[in-house]
Amino acid sequence: LSLLLFVGTSMFAQRNCASMDVLENQIEMNPIIQDNLEQLENYTREYVHNHNHGRELSGGILTIPVIVHVVYQNSTENISDAQINSQIAVLNEDFRRLNADAANTPADFVGVAADSEIEFCLTQIIRVPTSVGSFGTNDSVKFSSSGGSDVVNPSGALNVWVCEIGGGILGYAQFPGGNASTDGVVCDYRYFGTTGTATPPFNLGRTMTHEVGHYLNLRHIWGDGGCNVDDFVGDTPKAGGPNYTGSPCTYPGPNSCTPKGRPGQPDDFDMFQNYMDYSDDVCMNLFTVGQKDRMWAAVNASRPGLLTATCDGTPPPPPTNENCTNGIDDDGDGLVDCDDPDCDTDPSCAPTGTCDAPTNLQHTRQKGGKEALLEWNAVSGANSYDVEVYNSSGALHASGNVTSNAATVGGLTKNAAYTWRVRANCGGSTSDWTDGAFNARLDGNFQSVNVEEVIAYPNPTSLDQVTVVWNLDNSAPKAIGVFEFEGNPQEETPVTIQVIDVTGKVVQLLQMEAGMRKYELNVSDMSSGMYIIQITDETGYAASLKFVKQ
Repeated sequence: LSLLLFVGTSMFAQRNCASMDVLENQIEMNPIIQDNLEQLENYTREYVHNHNHGRELSGGILTIPVIVHVVYQNSTENISDAQINSQIAVLNEDFRRLNADAANTPADFVGVAADSEIEFCLTQIIRVPTSVGSFGTNDSVKFSSSGGSDVVNPSGALNVWVCEIGGGILGYAQFPGGNASTDGVVCDYRYFGTTGTATPPFNLGRTMTHEVGHYLNLRHIWGDGGCNVDDFVGDTPKAGGPNYTGSPCTYPGPNSCTPKGRPGQPDDFDMFQNYMDYSDDVCMNLFTVGQKDRMWAAVNASRPGLLTATCDGTPPPPPTNENCTNGIDDDGDGLVDCDDPDCDTDPSCAPTGTCDAPTNLQHTRQKGGKEALLEWNAVSGANSYDVEVYNSSGALHASGNVTSNAATVGGLTKNAAYTWRVRANCGGSTSDWTDGAFNARLDGNFQSVNVEEVIAYPNPTSLDQVTVVWNLDNSAPKAIGVFEFEGNPQEETPVTIQVIDVTGKVVQLLQMEAGMRKYELNVSDMSSGMYIIQITDETGYAASLKFVKQ
């Protein structure tokens, strides 16, 4: 009557790329890498000066073969061929500027947006089971001796490892000039491609677009420093730090550095739409001409084997679906087991008629809010149920399949809010999803409401003050995705206000007396950029929101 749901942890749904941290560690271990990068920078400056944007060969298009290593501990991590193909499609659209959202590039930047003339073709998928729960960023996923998968032909192909990285890291890449045995890109299975396990707001394949940019020697748009640090690209405006822009992707956004560095454009706003910023996938839509030149220079100088690598652009044929009870999309058509028509001949997949959606979703808090028992009414004819749990940021917290009408989800953050959904599998058919919700704070009945726990206005603002209003009283309606309980109301308590910058540094810390629910926050001394405003009561319950100082 229980299920081990696979747990992910992320306090905020923000992009977190470890490529620069990995590079610094590699240089510390092997200083010659720094020499290689300096030589590459000298070559890049000369290349950009002498070449006319891109490859000077017949056809003008470079096609890079891609080898994908799927290193998995369970069926959820063993992503489908269809999900892999969806990622290759995104790379081709983004690098050739064929992405549909290219139309969203602001007019200020349309003139520098570029087709990089680089394409990708899937040549091999390698699936490796592992006992490793999460690999981190120490490159252990790249060696079979440490539970990973060894690199294949790094001089003539882009190797990509898909696994659970952990620590909130979406992905990381190795810059040119490093060891061939670790060359390539690593991406967490939850942020790869556009289907399957791809998790909002990073479910449009842009994590790989970003990391392949690093693989081809692009730096973050803010140069991993302040306004005096550059990304070595002349047509990208300088930025004071990463932008975490999410939908609706409103332009103009922050103007964190003045002047910005682009000739004739001293008042540029930050280019948060660039693939090398930290914006959500939905806001990214361009590389620039300067970034294109830089990528081509890196190929010519440090990855010349890619210039002659052959690939006809046709993915390998998907494997035959030989196992209809393994929970894996064996043949890459996006369907699993009995949902797959190729399994129709399996007696265990005989259709049982229509499948009703589960009803009467309930939850019971356990272990002080660290676990919850999720239950629903059994569906006639159902042989299993799919369960998914999401945190308040919309990120997938856990998922799994059970044969009973109950599941236990663990690894919960006390006082946090979660939504969940369940659907029934009836042999040849699958029901619609039924949505539920719970809060890891109290037991009780719940209903959805649409009132925010903490707001700040105006947001964004260029003013010296911003008004912060909060309501953490458990007896009152709570945030979107959080729920009103029929239980004993909690008395109002003192709260702490923290303002946290993008590096995690607390830049303001204020103590509010009990009964206060509004405060005029002085932001005059804060630099332009994105911050987190977090309100915490004396029980440890916290609510937060993103805030932008212009």
